[in-house]
Amino acid sequence: MYNISPANGSTGIDILLEASNRDAAHDSKARDYAPRCHPGTREQHIEDIVYWAVPAAGTDNPLPLFWMKGPAGVGKSAIAQTCAERLKKLGKLGATFFFSVKGRDKAAEFIPTIAYQLSTQFPEYQGLVDRRILRDKAILNKTMATQLQTLIVEPLQELEKAGKGIGQRIVMIVDGLDECESTDDQCRIIEIIAAAARDGITPFCWAFFSRPEPHIEASFSRADVAQITCMTMLPISRDADSDIELYLRSGFENILRRRNIPLKSQWPSDNDIQTLVKKSDGLFIYAATALRVVAQPGPIEEALHTVCTTSSDRTGNSPFAELDAFYMLIMQRINEDYSKRIYNVVRV
Repeated sequence: MYNISPANGSTGIDILLEASNRDAAHDSKARDYAPRCHPGTREQHIEDIVYWAVPAAGTDNPLPLFWMKGPAGVGKSAIAQTCAERLKKLGKLGATFFFSVKGRDKAAEFIPTIAYQLSTQFPEYQGLVDRRILRDKAILNKTMATQLQTLIVEPLQELEKAGKGIGQRIVMIVDGLDECESTDDQCRIIEIIAAAARDGITPFCWAFFSRPEPHIEASFSRADVAQITCMTMLPISRDADSDIELYLRSGFENILRRRNIPLKSQWPSDNDIQTLVKKSDGLFIYAATALRVVAQPGPIEEALHTVCTTSSDRTGNSPFAELDAFYMLIMQRINEDYSKRIYNVVRV
């Protein structure tokens, strides 16, 4: 709930901004170092999403919803970030919300954030929303469904009737839906967005990225939602090995540049690279964490040796065994003064 008591002269948009989450946008300062797909990696997945979002001329009734599901660590957020940046350049991006348990997990901020981002792009829409909030400041304490209708659907309908519509096929990206703090709210977001998309009352198409949690799977599997959703799975797969190798090689080159070490250096060796590719086991998060650890102040050879020689007890079938063992080794080897900094490096 929001305690809205704006200062004299505050506009409706000022009030909306206060209710939104500024860090949730793909280009927020908080996401300056967010994971992105390295050039040449994940290209097919990115192209599939961009083609869905911006279909070729003559494509019949492209579906308004897209859901990429996959376990933690396979690179969903990097794909979402990269797609957002590409669609922004194409002039097709409407708004983004990157959920995270680290301060971006409130469903109450979802619609205000989307509405605020749209208001910065479409001045006439901004004027309508501004007046609506000033007429009813309590709108930001109402349900998500009411906010969607009042702050997004109805203003867009007004513009359309006046011949000032914002265009067609504007893309909205929602990443990490499973990190929204309430499972009920996660399902509710899918429900209200699907209802608006199904009725064709907004010009938006929505791309969701999340883990395949049972309740999210159930929401997207409902007949009335499934029929308007393009679903794709991003699995843990050794098919990603070539992309992970490219990502690692580029990452180590960046480390050498920052340390002012000649790129002709024989470090790391091809054997080191292949060891890390194998240990990543299809998980980009392992490769990314390895690079972050090696990039920390200190001898890079020693850090790389530590990363390469970490081994797991694979008595089970968990695909995360190597990652779990890696994190455990890091925590065992660090001293107290270093622990906080390393924690910030490896947390995900």
